[in-house]
Amino acid sequence: MTSYKLTYFDIKGLGEPIRMLLSILGKDFEDNRIPMASWSSRKSEIKWGRVPVLEIDGKEMYQSHAIMRYLAKQAKLAGDNDWEAYEIDSAAGTIADLISLYIPIWTLDGKSKEEFKQKLLNEYIPSFMKNWNEQAENSGFLANGKLSWADLMLYGFLETLEGKLETEIVNEYPNLKLGREKLRATPGIKEWLAKRPNTPW
Repeated sequence: MTSYKLTYFDIKGLGEPIRMLLSILGKDFEDNRIPMASWSSRKSEIKWGRVPVLEIDGKEMYQSHAIMRYLAKQAKLAGDNDWEAYEIDSAAGTIADLISLYIPIWTLDGKSKEEFKQKLLNEYIPSFMKNWNEQAENSGFLANGKLSWADLMLYGFLETLEGKLETEIVNEYPNLKLGREKLRATPGIKEWLAKRPNTPW
């Protein structure tokens, strides 16, 4: 029997879409969570010093997009042709763009953190959410009118973002709200959400 082990922080973030993909595929997996507070002492244990890392029968896989795409192909969530695959990759790229903009929130504190939080809420996030909401018109999904790994990436990230900013974001955008509701009802994901550890972000 194939064994799966996912190593990531004890948050949702970029680990959550991988957890959801494994759940859709019906794979039992070891959910190896590294507390954020211990990362500096554990980082040297990880090749490249980056997570997530997915091990399949002991063979290690790196880079979140590559891992998601690999699993999504097995789950039929990576597009039916080259154009659909492009649409999904493009959507995932825009999510990565916002992630790169928000990363400083983890290292700032005091006044500088609050100022950056307001910049996120008033400038960066609305711009991305508006475009994603338009992309998700009718279906609720970002690409090709159907669920893909880009949607899993988006909602995993947004859960972390909402928790970190202590602000509800998705409900302001009806198409994205619809997509989140559909995703949460997806077989495999529904069961995962019911049993996963409760983390603030």
